[in-house]
Amino acid sequence: MLKEFAQYLVSLKDNKTYTIHGDTYSDRELVRIDPHVDRPRQISVSGLDSIVKLLRNELDMFDNLPMFVRVDGARKVSVFSTYDSEMCRDSLYEATCDVPGFQEGFREQEKAIIELRSKFMPGEGVDYLLDLLSRINKENGVTTRDNGVSQEVEARQGISLKALVQVKPRISMRPYRTFLEVEQPESEFILRLDEDGNVGLFEADGGMWKMQAKASIVAYFEEKLADEINAGKVIVMM
Repeated sequence: MLKEFAQYLVSLKDNKTYTIHGDTYSDRELVRIDPHVDRPRQISVSGLDSIVKLLRNELDMFDNLPMFVRVDGARKVSVFSTYDSEMCRDSLYEATCDVPGFQEGFREQEKAIIELRSKFMPGEGVDYLLDLLSRINKENGVTTRDNGVSQEVEARQGISLKALVQVKPRISMRPYRTFLEVEQPESEFILRLDEDGNVGLFEADGGMWKMQAKASIVAYFEEKLADEINAGKVIVMM
């Protein structure tokens, strides 16, 4: 009895197929066991120059198969291989921008001054706003006139004279928002000041700076990897 039961259990492991009306069926689900293939581990970096160095030094390891450099966004780039014999790709490198970026909204006057000096490239718009903030004394309150479109604020004129000065509703500036190897894209910002002296900056270009940044990143790789691109070893895309 035990022998017959053991034979029955063994038979359960056997896969049986049946042909019905010309179609073949199995009495259990079959699962393909993929062969083990050593895969490279993805490397994460923070700069475009690191991607260039990695590609130049390791391209020969991939038997001259093309590598794809994809600009995923203004702050991210990924590199992956073409298909291998198993129709699989390898994710090789990834660059993620670590510059501080810009957060729109209101901030205190002192914080705004610090951000303008540390998170924006020098330029006419930054100089204008720093000069305006330096002439506003919020200790006695900030007097503003606002009609919803333009705004006036009380500021020093000369040493001690105060007067209402027109505030530019829009200013162009270049905050650090993408990789430092490329030019930071310029955007227009809506400028507002409240009665407490807080500074409001709101992006006014609808995010078009991201397209400018991506185009600059593509141009950077096309210049730095020109030989590899011409040889068909690297393909750059958005």
